Amino acid sequence: MLQHPYDTLSLDMGAKLIFTPCPGTKTVELVDSLEQLKQAGADAVLSLMFQNELEKNGAGSIKQACQEQSLAWFQLPISDDAAPDHNFEQAWSEHKDAILAIVKNRGGLALHCKGGSGRTGLVIAIIMNALGIEKDECISKVQAIRPNSMKNLSQRIYFESF
Repeated sequence: MLQHPYDTLSLDMGAKLIFTPCPGTKTVELVDSLEQLKQAGADAVLSLMFQNELEKNGAGSIKQACQEQSLAWFQLPISDDAAPDHNFEQAWSEHKDAILAIVKNRGGLALHCKGGSGRTGLVIAIIMNALGIEKDECISKVQAIRPNSMKNLSQRIYFESF
């Protein structure tokens, strides 16, 4: 079986934050990708893509596929190479407590954008900071796994002011 690529950042509290490209895009079918992410410890999937971008990449049915795998699914859309805007902030406000509860209960979150670095690294840093981890440490831990994360100027400015 082909392996869907991912990397895991394990937090001291026992939770897992999983960096992954969009499920179903790396020669592994959507359902198989989600199954593998669940086996890696994911309890939920956070899609950082808008619906039209998901559809363009063959993952338009990710919400239903997550339900079939008993994975919670959250959509917190951010445009590629852009800082989060009101779409993300509204979704973050709506889902923040549920997302942080998964992490605080030693669960796993699989986060993805198209490639699994830019938007993914930013939101992983946001989650870590929301848990009380200092911003410099968030950036350092994210870049240890995805060296090109947190280098987009508009995203970095957003994070620094978050």
